[in-house]
Parts: sequence; C-alpha cells; structure tokens
Amino acid sequence: MFDDWKKEKQTATDHDIEKDFQIPINTLKKWRLNSQGPIHFRLGDKILYPRVAFIEWFEGHIKNKKAPIVSIASNRTKSDISKK
Repeated sequence: MFDDWKKEKQTATDHDIEKDFQIPINTLKKWRLNSQGPIHFRLGDKILYPRVAFIEWFEGHIKNKKAPIVSIASNRTKSDISKK
C-alpha cells in the first residue's frame, strides 16, 4: 500500500507527513513533546521520521485505532518499560 512512499526517500519531514497523511504538524509536535507517536530523530534543526518505521506505526494506528506509544530515547514502548 505504501511501497512507493517508502522507496521515495529514507526519511520524511513533518511537512511530508502532513501533506501525504493529513496529520497536522502541530499534532506531530505534540506527540514528540509527549514522547508519543512515530519514531523520529533530530538532524540539526530538522525533525525526520524513518519512512519504514513511520509506515509500520501508521498501519498499526489504522489497524488498532491506536498505535503504540514509543519512547524516543530508547525506542521501546511504554508497556515494555513498565514490565521492568
């Protein structure tokens, strides 16, 4: 379903995601501030999302109506962290 989007580049910006998935940049920012949403990283002043990881998160969000919340620092879900 998203193969062409994943092959385009390895990473996506907030603007790419807003344009292609209609997720507002402010929503992405809110998720980042709360350590929620798709995995991302900062490169200089840009926020980038690995496209393959974003698609996995997005498909999980669609399928389950809620995607797992991911800790940016450790790339573990909050449920993984609470098990320890």
